[in-house]
Amino acid sequence: MSATASVNAIVERYHTGATDYARYWAPVLEATSRRLLERLDEFVAAAGDEVRLLDVGTGTGTLALAAAARWPGSHVIASDAAEGMIDVARSRAAEAGLADDGRLTFVQGPADELPLPDASLDAVVSSFVFQLVPNRLAALREAFRLLRPGGRLAYVTWLDRESREPFLPMEEFDEAVLDLQIEEPEEPAEAHAGDVLSARAASSQLRRAGFRDVAAHEDELVYDWTFDSYLDYKLAYDERALLSMLSTEQLARLERLARERLARLSPADFRWHAPIVFATGVRPG
Repeated sequence: MSATASVNAIVERYHTGATDYARYWAPVLEATSRRLLERLDEFVAAAGDEVRLLDVGTGTGTLALAAAARWPGSHVIASDAAEGMIDVARSRAAEAGLADDGRLTFVQGPADELPLPDASLDAVVSSFVFQLVPNRLAALREAFRLLRPGGRLAYVTWLDRESREPFLPMEEFDEAVLDLQIEEPEEPAEAHAGDVLSARAASSQLRRAGFRDVAAHEDELVYDWTFDSYLDYKLAYDERALLSMLSTEQLARLERLARERLARLSPADFRWHAPIVFATGVRPG
């Protein structure tokens, strides 16, 4: 698969799967995404809350809506490459009463080539997106282009390492798949930046993009699944490629095996810990 085809496939997946993403995955990221905004509180307060802020890869709008609510004087632009995601974010904005006052607008475009003027923004934020872009450095340089001198970038994404806390529900579900004795489909390779290697690597890349006063901090996302929510997530969303190749009988057997294995776990076992990194930088000038 070519790099362009791979990128298009990623965008198409998020476009067609936006509603399911909003139901099954966005809630997992929401609390951690909102924590990113804390890194801009002092900066925004100094500007009297009147900032132009861009949310790159807004998805279902979690960060954009939170920013608009947190800083009532702000103008928030929410961008995404996937039209379906923008549609969901627009609907959420309408439900939150943020669709009619002009403070929240939407732009469709990739993270490394957005249809916005140079030096037109005070802040750029992004949550769990820069691992999906074809070239993270290009996306960071695009953020640099859009920021005015003194403007701030803040993002959060995954670290490329295993959690120190084993997640038993995932292991037990995988064992249930093995019990089924079928060969899982091989996923096609996708050209994307991937997870960040370390806080040091995040800082180094921000400097290469031109940012100064760079800081990066390794942390973790913690989310409390339940027996029911995790099983529903696996069977209705996360394992769609596998489920599409199963017969009705095999699907029923997999669900039974997974239920049996997950039922052996305690509620505490469903707490998920995932390594992440928060990174910030300032456009000099």
